Amino acid sequence: MSILNFPRINFKGAARLNLPTGNRNIAGTLDIATNTVYQDGVLFDLKKHPSAFHQYLRQLPPRFNLQGMPDDLGIFNQAAGHNFLGNNHFSWENTQIISLQIQPGILLENDALLGCKVELWGHYNEYLRTTFNRARWVEIDPSRDDTSQIYAGQLCIKEATAMANTPFLFSSDIHSVHSVRWYGENHIREKQPHFLEPEFSKTRVFQFSIPKDSEHFIFNQLGFKSEFFEYLQRELQRDDVLGLSIQYSVFNMSTPLQPDTPVFYDLSGTIGLWLKQDMATFANGRVLYPKNSHGFGPVTIKTQDNWASISMPCSIPFMSREAKCTGQLTHALGPKYSLGELELRNKSGVLLAIIPEAIYGKYWKTAGIFDVPLLNNMTDDSLILRGTGNQWEESDWLIQAEQNVISLEAPDRKNHTSFSKDLKIFSYFRGKPKGKKDISIFIENKSVVSTSQLTLSSNENGLAFFTVTSEKPGVSEVFVDDQRSKILVRVLPDDWALLDTPDHKVDYTFLYEQVMSYYELIYPFMADKVFSMADQCKCETYARLMWQMCDPLNRDKSYYMPSTREMSYAKSILFLKYLSNVEASALSDQHNFTLASNVKQNEISSKEELVLALKKAVNLELSIMLQYIYAAYSLPTFAAGEQLMLSNKWSFEQLALVCGGADRRHNSGWRGTILEIAHEEMIHYLVVNNLLMSLGEPFFPGTPLFGLKATEVFGLDTEFSFEPFSENVLAKFVRFEWPHYFPSTGKSIAEFYALIRRAFENIPNLFANELAKTSGEHHLFLNELTNRKFPAYQLEINNQETALFAIDFVTEQGEGGASDSPYYAQSHFNRLREILRTLLASKIPFEPAFPVLKNPVLDPMPGCNTVLNPQARQLMHLYKGCHELTFHMMIQHFEQKPLGSLRRSRLMNAAIDIMSGILRPLSVQIMTLPSGVPGRNAGPPVPQAIQFELITDYGAGCVMLAQQCRALAKFAREIQLIQPAIAQIELLEFYDKQMMELATGKLSREG
Repeated sequence: MSILNFPRINFKGAARLNLPTGNRNIAGTLDIATNTVYQDGVLFDLKKHPSAFHQYLRQLPPRFNLQGMPDDLGIFNQAAGHNFLGNNHFSWENTQIISLQIQPGILLENDALLGCKVELWGHYNEYLRTTFNRARWVEIDPSRDDTSQIYAGQLCIKEATAMANTPFLFSSDIHSVHSVRWYGENHIREKQPHFLEPEFSKTRVFQFSIPKDSEHFIFNQLGFKSEFFEYLQRELQRDDVLGLSIQYSVFNMSTPLQPDTPVFYDLSGTIGLWLKQDMATFANGRVLYPKNSHGFGPVTIKTQDNWASISMPCSIPFMSREAKCTGQLTHALGPKYSLGELELRNKSGVLLAIIPEAIYGKYWKTAGIFDVPLLNNMTDDSLILRGTGNQWEESDWLIQAEQNVISLEAPDRKNHTSFSKDLKIFSYFRGKPKGKKDISIFIENKSVVSTSQLTLSSNENGLAFFTVTSEKPGVSEVFVDDQRSKILVRVLPDDWALLDTPDHKVDYTFLYEQVMSYYELIYPFMADKVFSMADQCKCETYARLMWQMCDPLNRDKSYYMPSTREMSYAKSILFLKYLSNVEASALSDQHNFTLASNVKQNEISSKEELVLALKKAVNLELSIMLQYIYAAYSLPTFAAGEQLMLSNKWSFEQLALVCGGADRRHNSGWRGTILEIAHEEMIHYLVVNNLLMSLGEPFFPGTPLFGLKATEVFGLDTEFSFEPFSENVLAKFVRFEWPHYFPSTGKSIAEFYALIRRAFENIPNLFANELAKTSGEHHLFLNELTNRKFPAYQLEINNQETALFAIDFVTEQGEGGASDSPYYAQSHFNRLREILRTLLASKIPFEPAFPVLKNPVLDPMPGCNTVLNPQARQLMHLYKGCHELTFHMMIQHFEQKPLGSLRRSRLMNAAIDIMSGILRPLSVQIMTLPSGVPGRNAGPPVPQAIQFELITDYGAGCVMLAQQCRALAKFAREIQLIQPAIAQIELLEFYDKQMMELATGKLSREG
């Protein structure tokens, strides 16, 4: 019986919810059957800027002031809601284990597990390779409050004092979406004068389960001594135990003090055993429903071993709550509603148990679960729980679907394709699985969904299945047996006709009008925090990422976009078509391009020497990263590779090796792998800078080194040069990443980092304040193993422990830690060796890269090749200016000594956008142009040391950056011989404007 069995873990904390509120259709502004937006009763004109609709929605009456009272000039309003900028993020905050039970009526007092943290995380994003992934809370029908779904990917238990880089005690993946199972209103009796008062007193109960046979169901005690933990692990070995069930309640919403901010809820829950007869997502036991449901919710009871175990997560309302949050995230609640002494009786009136108010009033300690001794064992009859003013009566038959909130695609009439879902139904009689015949099925709106079954019968194990099929877009409820067994079905918009659009016509304008405009209008968090889909330059920059996030295969992942799950399959596929066109447009000429033993190093003995070594490491990471990028960009994109295959210059197998699949999903071929490694090297560059800044040093931009200078500074016998992808270049890259645990001759990067690590271990007093943050957080491009073990990790460094962890993170990504380490398979060393091995094993010699110059430059330099072609030179000048601009932006960002996330910094986001939106496509374009040297194409110019004078004043620095953007945009527009993509010019103009808004304070420094 899951959480009513033993052992039990009870936890308490707060839930942070950033739910969007502009999609509830309060003012009749949207049609969810078609995903269209209206203003004053007519379709919104998509030629207008989205901000016009945002302004319209925010000014609609009724409006309210900061105190939540009616006010014609108030900052809140009903139509936009209290959080128009919400992004669906959901997380558990400050959640701790507050009590443990292994037998009825007794709480363990001194177990080490008490006080430990319980964390809920989202899914690892395989594309961005992120840590610190939030779960998502989604309303499948935003106009209702009982359709909430949680998309979560990982549950962790950690020690009370654990930091982000501390290993967990327990962790498990979460394999399925879970929905609200009990929803209630008026859970707080005392009303407060506020337009959101009904929201304050709503309550929701969720449940999910995690199987013990999952690959990532892991106990990792690390010497942790806990009587309870040992007992739990023994119980999990039982054959009748499937895993763990987690039930939690969310209630008591905090009063928002400003619009567009997350709110907090009280969070209370229990972890127990998931047994074979149990549902994964619904409370298991004998369920009693209140006669008076005004503020009252169901009760679940199990009788066992002369005890009655009673779960009341939302059964009895609270009397009051404080008007303000005082020193905590939520408002303090008063006592539970007094029902006097509760009596548990059977239908014949026999008294079975008494629950004193002193027991059920102590809700918080045990999440509303209590055990009381049975006075009589006559429990085979129906149960009644009675108190003063209310009573709960057992519904003898409990019929429930495992999934109670689902979405279906609309039928594709043209292609005679229907869409349906098989639903698993459980039937219990007085808490035990039992077959039932002729269970009725009632569909509220048969024009939306249908089923061929009017009734169904469950087998002797209480299991049945039935199929629901979509008929047209909309929402309908399906009832199985009675109104308490409700399934909500949303049928998504019918967009199948869009798939008939020829691929070449799916350009930005088409995609915006048909798909993106709806989300830009209704969910402005993208424009506020990430990028506006109304900006073509941004969409072209991130076309591949947009497809990956919207890929229907990722629909059940927390990172899926749109986070609200309203997009049909047909509209999702338009992102793939758009990506194909963006890639094809980057080609200069789609039909006419051509191919062709260790040395002991001196120990670091002082802080000054360590600072110098870290600066050398910054230069090293930067130099290696840029070489990887150059080699990766020398490989054709999928669109270019497809042209080579169609012209019989490549085989299909060669296309797959170099570029991956046409679906542009996880497999991006050799090109994608080397780019992934380059992205991770960028993170290493930031990690080493964080190490520097933790010692009190400023951000160090570094200087890329190559040729003789690199040999002189780094002392490595591997050449540093910018060359196209080849067997020789791959062999060089493998040498860069060569691990310390394999014998090697000469100096190595691995030994260099080992020196740095030993310095952090041995040099005293390196950190002025071991608790102070000295650098920003970042969670992109971190591998899946890091996310699985340390989901909260964001590169923070503030003491010796976090510094050593950061160094190990860098070396594990590069070297793999050890040949038998779980990090080895995804290490840079192993992935590069796999590419080299495959290339060398090819029966037919294969040189997939464009024949670009080695070390291309604009002006003659030793060891370099000067590009002579005027067309290529103009684009190289633009590339050089934009490359310098990105570093200027980063330097200005770090001058502010930021402590928050780098991904919220507008300057850092601007730098990343310039890299992705200009440098990346410009590299591809330059590499397809002749260099002026016979048989060789041009390439991006070899990067030089950044010549830049830091401006300490933030506003003045932004003005300078705006001027740079303006000058580069002007230069790009005036290029005569070969025009760069218009999106690149518009991106520079976009940041010219944004930098000026930052300089004048019109825009916040963080998104």
